[in-house]
Amino acid sequence: MRRHPEPRSRGFTLIEVMVALAIFVALALALDSTMSANVRGTMRMEEKTLAMWVASNKLVELQVYQRWPGNGRQDDESEFAGRQWFVETEVSEGPFPDTRRVDISVGPRPDAALTEKMPVSTITALLVKPPPPPETPPPTAPADGASP
Repeated sequence: MRRHPEPRSRGFTLIEVMVALAIFVALALALDSTMSANVRGTMRMEEKTLAMWVASNKLVELQVYQRWPGNGRQDDESEFAGRQWFVETEVSEGPFPDTRRVDISVGPRPDAALTEKMPVSTITALLVKPPPPPETPPPTAPADGASP
């Protein structure tokens, strides 16, 4: 009886494994790059959103307290959402009588090494001069002479 030779089981060659590994590494690098860009974009969007809230808070403060701001520039710092922010408020004459244009720029407070302020959000609004407070008439005595 004659025996047939057993078929040899073939595996992957070294070249095939190396090509597959190179493709896997290229895909992993592309995915890593995409994920990093996504994280940076999300962080930037969060920073811009928080800065807009800080600027809106400053504008509401000017509106609620009804203080008529003078023309000029004011630099402040604010703490919001556990972060430190710089707030630059520029006030100038408005386009209409008794109005002021207010430009509020906000950005993260720079570190000691970084001296340049980089605003990430700016809002512009018009404020109308608040009306003068109403005069209260002095209290009057009752007509019948009785004390209150």
